[in-house]
Amino acid sequence: MSDDDTKLELKKPLIEAISIQLPPTVAVDKSIKAQIIQGTKDAIATLHGNEALDKEMDFDTILNEPANLKHFFEVFKDNIDLFAETVVDKSGDPITDETTETACGVTLQQVKKLLISTATRRFFVRNDGKVITKKQKKKVKTMMFFTKEVTVKKKVKLKEGAAKFDVMKRIIGFDWQLDLLEFYRDELPDAHMLVLGDDLLVIQDIKRGQEVVSIHHEDFKKVKESVGVYFRNVVAHGAAAIPGILYWRKDLVMAFIKAMGEGAWDFFKREKEFFDHCTELDNARIGIYGDTLAYIAHENLTELNRLNLDRLEATLGAWKDTFSDNISEILSEPLLSTDILRPMVDSFIHLEAKDNGQFKVGCRTAVSSLKEEVLAFIKEAKARHAEEAANTADLDAEEENS
Repeated sequence: MSDDDTKLELKKPLIEAISIQLPPTVAVDKSIKAQIIQGTKDAIATLHGNEALDKEMDFDTILNEPANLKHFFEVFKDNIDLFAETVVDKSGDPITDETTETACGVTLQQVKKLLISTATRRFFVRNDGKVITKKQKKKVKTMMFFTKEVTVKKKVKLKEGAAKFDVMKRIIGFDWQLDLLEFYRDELPDAHMLVLGDDLLVIQDIKRGQEVVSIHHEDFKKVKESVGVYFRNVVAHGAAAIPGILYWRKDLVMAFIKAMGEGAWDFFKREKEFFDHCTELDNARIGIYGDTLAYIAHENLTELNRLNLDRLEATLGAWKDTFSDNISEILSEPLLSTDILRPMVDSFIHLEAKDNGQFKVGCRTAVSSLKEEVLAFIKEAKARHAEEAANTADLDAEEENS
């Protein structure tokens, strides 16, 4: 690798903002739409004829249940060779991808979008028209010039599904969304939907979606102000980092993100007590610790923080080089602080060195000499924790039985 390549690699950011690709638009007239519908019915018939699809799966049965439509897409893809003469481009050649235009001027991706949107609307409006009782606030007169607000019960017809579909239809069109339709319809509040908009597309499983719903929608607005273009990265990780992001000032939030990359979300998920130990960190120290802050125990952070910037950077570098893949397991052990780190940091504070280069050499030698001792210590610490956990479990069981 040349020096120029090395410089470019060093300048490459640790994190890239997630970009959003909306589902393909389907601007077709009635005749093209009719061709798509007929083409889908013909495809179903072909699959029936080749015993690739259950004959009970007709056009409406497939579109009435998201799971059925997803199954149809999978069967179609697995049997694409059956359509070599019918699914063709304008030259008559068979199509095997989703982005090439078919003879009727639309792509298979656009066909999927139309079918998914149709299935979504049917699923959303399934309960529309059902009469339910809702509590509503209403102003009533109490005296000639005065009114008061009271809560009354009123029977209304549900039309929530159609309204929600109208808001969401622009972003509906991916087959993976078929697994999320029940979540969209029944669990995703309108307020979250309006605040997130296109950002909903980075949520691709129900667990992440439920984490997002658990956060108040107003907090998303505050987070957007703090993280800027990285907001989608936050949402994609399930939003569990949001309380941690809200703990910090905007400038420090960005300092953590720039220093840690994607590891920042694990840092922001940590407990408030740990954040309290990080409040005195400046941008320089944040940059040195980097993703270490996602796992280091606050006791170990306190010991290392006694070093000046140059010696802290050299010490952390030596630990990472020496322990490599085990570094997170080691620095997350709080017992390491008094038995190993404290005497080491004391010696490093008073270690005489002509310059930083000489200190780095001495530091690497010292940390390397501790390797076997540290690994043995971590093994003993884990055994001690396991014994304590077992004793606690026994005590809890005794209390339950007494």
